[in-house]
Amino acid sequence: MAVLFLLLCGTAVIILGYFSYYFSRGHFVQRTEAIIDTDLHYVSQWQDPARIAKALNRPDRVYLLLSPDEKKIIGNLDELPETVSLLAEGTLTFSVTPPAESKSPESNSPDIKTPDINTPDINLSGTEKDYAAKIYTYPNKNRLLIGVDITSVTNDYKLMQWLSFLSIGFMVLVIVTSYLISRFVVSNTNRIALTAKQIMETGDLSQRIELTSRWDDLSYMAGIINDLLDRIQLLMRGIRQVSDNIAHDLRTPLTRLHHNLEDLRSQDHITQNQQAYETVDKLVNETDQMQRTFNALLRISRIEAGKQHSAFEPMDLGELLQDVIELYEPLLEEKAITLEQDVQNITLRGDRNLLFQAFGNLMDNAAKFTPTKGWIRLSLRKQEARIIFVIEDSGPGVPPTDLDKIFERFYRTESSRHTPGSGLGLSLVGAVIDLHKGQISAENGEKGLRLTIRFS
Repeated sequence: MAVLFLLLCGTAVIILGYFSYYFSRGHFVQRTEAIIDTDLHYVSQWQDPARIAKALNRPDRVYLLLSPDEKKIIGNLDELPETVSLLAEGTLTFSVTPPAESKSPESNSPDIKTPDINTPDINLSGTEKDYAAKIYTYPNKNRLLIGVDITSVTNDYKLMQWLSFLSIGFMVLVIVTSYLISRFVVSNTNRIALTAKQIMETGDLSQRIELTSRWDDLSYMAGIINDLLDRIQLLMRGIRQVSDNIAHDLRTPLTRLHHNLEDLRSQDHITQNQQAYETVDKLVNETDQMQRTFNALLRISRIEAGKQHSAFEPMDLGELLQDVIELYEPLLEEKAITLEQDVQNITLRGDRNLLFQAFGNLMDNAAKFTPTKGWIRLSLRKQEARIIFVIEDSGPGVPPTDLDKIFERFYRTESSRHTPGSGLGLSLVGAVIDLHKGQISAENGEKGLRLTIRFS
């Protein structure tokens, strides 16, 4: 972005300089040629040297009338200048010492006659000045050079050029300064964004934005963000401490209650009373479900809050899926479910335990809702740079209006409320997949539900 800004502004300066130079030069040339052309318009009508001399005998003019054999007829120049340059097509510039003003008594007479061409040349005096001139050729082959004093105009033109160069230099300085400032802003902005991205990816709230200065607004903002991170880290530490306290304060009583109920269920006076046994057994199952729900909530919270990648390592995802399939084979055989699989050996960097639990939840969910003698299809393949996993079952599927809700905590469809579960299985899967920079989507397939996971 900074380089693009530099290129755009640099191009603008070049265009501005180009037009400034040529506009001032064009104005200078046009103004000079207009003056010379005006003189030529009048004197070209006269061939009388005296009349030409009367018209051109001015302090700001030089002129020279030459015969066809290059001899001087009249003029305040002795000869054509030796060193000339081209101002424009047909217009010359040269520098000579300006001639002294003529003192001829006939200069003010309207009936001036041809001056004596043998009179001594007019003396030249003063400092050297710049002239622009054109040469006109008469029908009798005489040539007349008319020059106009352009010293003041040239000085103005040079001053304008210097001002233009100074303006361009100032603009270049502004552009370079703006470029350096933009580089500074971009680099600091990228540093802030990179630190924030690393914190989101790793969950390491101890990272801070490096402060390279203290005088600019971005550094001030970075300092505020660091203070905010300090506050968030303190709050997260408090949340984790609260979670640990809850785990310590509630898990132990739940476990003790579960064991006590199991002991009560095994006592003789309970086993001999069918109604009492069923009531205690139901309580045991309820406490067991509460423990599973509690543990699932803690796992999801730790995954979402921690975002730790310390256990990440390269692993064979196809091999992990085979382990999951092997774990659920007895359940599939019990329900006579046909498993169709197309699983490739693909390497993925991730947490093996979390991924095993996530894919296990998907397999458990599919096996739970697939009817007896149904089927489950698994697919794991690599498509270009992405890893794609698909699991599909022949169960009842999910109403289209509920597809975007199945990954919410405790959400269960009406058709699944009679089945065991807490509605946290797919929430845990979503948290694990998000931790591994993947995306999970749900849709109704050929018969039942189709879940697709894509890893970048």
